[in-house]
Amino acid sequence: MSDQTGPLFEIAPRVAVGVPVRRHSPTHWRAILMLAPAAALTLAVLIGPLLTTVVASFTATGGGLRNYDAVFADPAIRHAIADSLRWLVFAPLVCLAGLLLAWPARRQRRPLIGLLAAPVAVSALVTGAAFRLLFDPQPGHGLLAGLGRDLGLHSVLLGPGWIWVVLALAFTWQWLGLAAVVFRASMTGLPRDLLRVARTLGAGRLRQARSVVLPALLPAISLVLIMVLVAAARVFELVLAVVPGSVQDQVDVVGVHLWRFGATMGTGESAALSVLLFLVVAGVALAGLQGLRREWPAGRRPSPEPVEPGTGPGPAGWARHGSTVVIGAIWIVPLAALAATSLHTPRAAAGGPWWSGGWGWASYRAAFGDGQLLPTLGETAVRALFAGALLLVLAVPAAYALAWGDLPQPAVRGLIALCTVLAVLPPQVVATPLGYILDHLQLLGAATPLLLVHVAFGVPLAALLLRKAFASVPREAVRQLDPAPGSALLAVLARCWPALLAVAVLEVILVWNDLLIGLLFGGTEAGAATLVLFEQTRQFATSAGPLAADAIVITVVPLALVLATGKWLVRGLAEGVRPGGGDARP
Repeated sequence: MSDQTGPLFEIAPRVAVGVPVRRHSPTHWRAILMLAPAAALTLAVLIGPLLTTVVASFTATGGGLRNYDAVFADPAIRHAIADSLRWLVFAPLVCLAGLLLAWPARRQRRPLIGLLAAPVAVSALVTGAAFRLLFDPQPGHGLLAGLGRDLGLHSVLLGPGWIWVVLALAFTWQWLGLAAVVFRASMTGLPRDLLRVARTLGAGRLRQARSVVLPALLPAISLVLIMVLVAAARVFELVLAVVPGSVQDQVDVVGVHLWRFGATMGTGESAALSVLLFLVVAGVALAGLQGLRREWPAGRRPSPEPVEPGTGPGPAGWARHGSTVVIGAIWIVPLAALAATSLHTPRAAAGGPWWSGGWGWASYRAAFGDGQLLPTLGETAVRALFAGALLLVLAVPAAYALAWGDLPQPAVRGLIALCTVLAVLPPQVVATPLGYILDHLQLLGAATPLLLVHVAFGVPLAALLLRKAFASVPREAVRQLDPAPGSALLAVLARCWPALLAVAVLEVILVWNDLLIGLLFGGTEAGAATLVLFEQTRQFATSAGPLAADAIVITVVPLALVLATGKWLVRGLAEGVRPGGGDARP
């Protein structure tokens, strides 16, 4: 029977058997009021400037389709578009690798899982600096470059032959662990009764994966895909930090191209290129949206999976623990290289490899010596904390309205699709019109507008995450509450607090690690710690020690935050996408 190609069995749809939920008035005024604040901010910061960019692509400069013709006629722009498409193709491969890693890691101890997910707290700029140190082509500097030369691979440098490999490894290191952790958490809710039925019917492992496991994990796959696509669409800091100027044209992407040459391209041509970038990213994101709508039959929370042979003491168990140690050791290498470099004097770091002598604290003294780093750390911390709090204030009522507001289903589906598209919107697409407005109002670089821009870019993804978590709350939890205003919302929040924590922590980390939004809308006046680090990357060879010290200092806060909240962070991200997790609303 396992050789058949048809469906293994059909899953009966869930039947609602409870008391019908009381409907509100046709105007749905409560849900509309809850959506209004988030809608107003996204309309002003994202949707309005996006529409302005689209209009400018057809009206500015040549007008009509001439701007698009000019874009495709430029070989450098075509190359940047092709490179951006490569990143969008690579993002699903990282998700697939995370899925494949999650299955054997589902019985691993939590320290390994936490170690794998830790790089998500590291900014792309710091990640780029760490991998540039590993692959530094200077004689005696880069560890992996030195190993390559010892093996006869003389082309292992940051040069044309290997630069794409270095970038891919850096991106994978930063996002593979998060994907594996979310998938591992989702696997705890796999419908084991269906798996047992599949085995009884003679289905092999491949058939079980295709018929049961993958459909059950589809919501988690879609969620992780959207998050990794956001990173791939905004790949900016990684290219600037890793790639030497001599080969940057060979790995140019649309975002970097717009930043470097947007002012000389002309308004219409740069707008056309921005629209093309947006259309490609939005199309890929919408393709994965269907998985977020998948609901599995509700049921009791599954019991922990029994321990199989080979997970305890014995040869197989020791082999599993040995692989854990090896994976953990490999995963910590980039940060270890960064930390070792920071513990060298500036002269030793610039003149020799990071595993040589010349130890000391001079690089840290140099990092703090100019008086810029410490104040910017304070400003960045305040902005990140306020952004996390304001994001919850806006996203919570919006997500509740989408999940429990009894809005018409076509409207809900449309709003979810809009949130998906806006969640992956690259900041470069709205940079010109939004920057013009802020500059005209003399608000460019001011603290409050920059904070609102950060929150506006975070609201769509937060609304998607929270809506899914809120929708997974059983109806019985809120159906018998007192009719006091807000009682249902409080009941939902009490059950979904890990999702609230996850959204807030992610926003704090994103704002803390941000370079692109601060660079586009804040400039040097923004007081962002990553801008200090970005200035040092331009003199990478001579400032490796202070740069590494800055990177370590900047990374300590988000890394500690992830390690402290990791258990609840993973639980919050997986809330609502774990199969069998509750009676989700349609």
